[in-house]
Amino acid sequence: MANNMSGIYLLASILCLAIGGSVGQIIEGNFNVTAACTTVKTGTTIGSILSCDYYYVCTQNGPVQTNCPTGYSYDYKAASCSPSSSVSCYYGMANPCQGKVGDNWVPVIGTCRQWVYCKNDVASGSGTCVNSIFNPDTESCVYGTCTESLTSGPNIENLCQVLKPTSYFGSTSNCAIYYYCYPDGSMGQGVCPNGAFVVQQGACGYDTNGNCDRITDSPVPNTCDSSGETTGNNVTCGDYYYCDGSQYVSKSCSIGQYYDTLTSQCTSRQSATPAEGCNRCQYANAPFVNAVDTEYCNEYYYCNNGVQGTVNTCPTGYFFNEASQGCFPYVGLSIYRANNGACSGAVAPTTTPSPSTTEGSKTTTPAPKSTLAPTSTVAPTTTLKPA
Repeated sequence: MANNMSGIYLLASILCLAIGGSVGQIIEGNFNVTAACTTVKTGTTIGSILSCDYYYVCTQNGPVQTNCPTGYSYDYKAASCSPSSSVSCYYGMANPCQGKVGDNWVPVIGTCRQWVYCKNDVASGSGTCVNSIFNPDTESCVYGTCTESLTSGPNIENLCQVLKPTSYFGSTSNCAIYYYCYPDGSMGQGVCPNGAFVVQQGACGYDTNGNCDRITDSPVPNTCDSSGETTGNNVTCGDYYYCDGSQYVSKSCSIGQYYDTLTSQCTSRQSATPAEGCNRCQYANAPFVNAVDTEYCNEYYYCNNGVQGTVNTCPTGYFFNEASQGCFPYVGLSIYRANNGACSGAVAPTTTPSPSTTEGSKTTTPAPKSTLAPTSTVAPTTTLKPA
């Protein structure tokens, strides 16, 4: 029985062209291909739900559309192109019965209950499963529920309809959650008990670098009327919103980059001044990071599996230095802020401690210590299928 993931991939609107330095998201119906690629290993192939003629390869910079040779279609179960006559794919086909021999039942793309009866390669009837869903693999109505998408065009219930069976993939809303694709196309769900699902390893473990950068779901702001206007995302530093003339649409910077609110462009994580409150644990390589604090630069977070903890504040007279992982006297702030956008424009408070409490440029405050010790990676359990 497949779990419903349709909420993760719902499309709010058609995306416009991305501005320089960013990656435009690829959306097919209710299927966010770009977001899906953040949940799987680099190099994974994912099927299209618009056409059987091509598929996507997930790279470090997002999905890349790749065409099958003439006469071949993409077979998501084999994760490769195969002769069209041997592939059960119906996306983008004017006649879903094309190439069929004998009696066959095929799905109506964009629905989860409707089917078409094929007599050889001619559509000869149709119907709807009652209180159940149509399974194209078994060509029958089976127990299950589905959610019809309000978006136009094709839609899918979960990624297991485009991913190779036995695949593991992560969640775009919770780093600890992972999913598993069964051979029959259904999807199971699991939770990593004491860490995160590490996408590149396809297993549960500790995300020691705090790079749980697949967290992409956040609410889109209200409508807008200034075409081309951009604004930062207060949840995810590497995302921003682009105005298409009537409403904002979500876009993502390249991997390793943040949206800079000062230049309205994507730039390196360290130099960008992102939206206040956004998760600076994204793409971080250290457990403690600066919060966006352009006033005093004395606030910082602890990164736990890519999720930032509660804000902490350095003692009076000190700012937080992410590179050195500690609180340092304000005498070094001007040099630090020049290369660290999270503290752009920050100054020392007017009230400072007496000279006796500082020792030149040497820190007198120990660096915060990690409370999450690394451990060996373990594979997710495979006992996921409901009894």
